[in-house]
Order: sequence, then structure tokens, then C-alpha cells
Amino acid sequence: MDRLSWLLLALVLLLAGVYLHVRLADEWLSYLVAGIGAGIGLALLGSVIHDAFAGQRHQH
Repeated sequence: MDRLSWLLLALVLLLAGVYLHVRLADEWLSYLVAGIGAGIGLALLGSVIHDAFAGQRHQH
């Protein structure tokens, strides 16, 4: 999967978790879904930052 697909998946899961939390307060599933979405988003962000720094190092 490319990064755009991962980003869309992360956003869907994060928003689904927030929606579940608003609709079903104190449900562990909402925290799980939002946590997975946030985790994928953070991993994606780390990957982009890593590639940006690696790209600068190879240009010199």
C-alpha cells in the first residue's frame, strides 16, 4: 500500500474511534479503534520525516 492509502486508513479509523466515543461513551472499542488509527498516522509521519532527512543526507 502506498502512503496515501495508509493515511486514508488512519483517518478513517481515527474518526471512527472518535465517533464511537461520542455515541457510546466509555466503550473500550472506541479507544482501540482510535488508538490504531493514531498509531498508523504516527508511523506514517515518522516514515515521511525519516525519508526527508535521508533524502537530504544523500543529496550532499
